[in-house]
Amino acid sequence: MQQVNYANISQILVFTWFAVSVFIAVVGTVAFRLWLRRLGVRLVLGLAGTPGYMEYAYLKWCRTQGRRPNRGIIVFRAVSAINAIIASVFFVAITGR
Repeated sequence: MQQVNYANISQILVFTWFAVSVFIAVVGTVAFRLWLRRLGVRLVLGLAGTPGYMEYAYLKWCRTQGRRPNRGIIVFRAVSAINAIIASVFFVAITGR
């Protein structure tokens, strides 16, 4: 009889963390892109997924408009990216065993 290896609670938690982190990063990127488009910020579609590109375009647009950038958005985007990277490292470490 062959033994079946079921996932333990730590593997389930790391998988859930990874999935939610990626989902938040993707949805955040789409929402940020739509918001920038509504503001009239010109973006190159092919570069929209490049980390830091949309933030740079937003900061540049704010400078040309004489507006102060919303730092909360920039911080949220940075924390979201860092969270996704850390979750990916844990996911690879725990599933690679």
